[in-house]
Amino acid sequence: MPNELKYWIDLLIKAVIGIVISLVSFDYRQVKNSLKELEEHRFLLATEEQVLRVELNGVRERLERIDNKLDRILSK
Repeated sequence: MPNELKYWIDLLIKAVIGIVISLVSFDYRQVKNSLKELEEHRFLLATEEQVLRVELNGVRERLERIDNKLDRILSK
């Protein structure tokens, strides 16, 4: 009887350890996936920011050329 009880307690402890390890690994995978998604989103936002900066610089240059043309026309 004592050996049987020891066997069941040992089995119960191993089962609890297995459950804890699976929960921790599941949580780790979720955190890892979340971090990957955040990194992808950050890269996307950085790319969009660069595109917008290039477009803004293009608009600024066009406005400066228009301003220069207007200055030349008004100075005549």
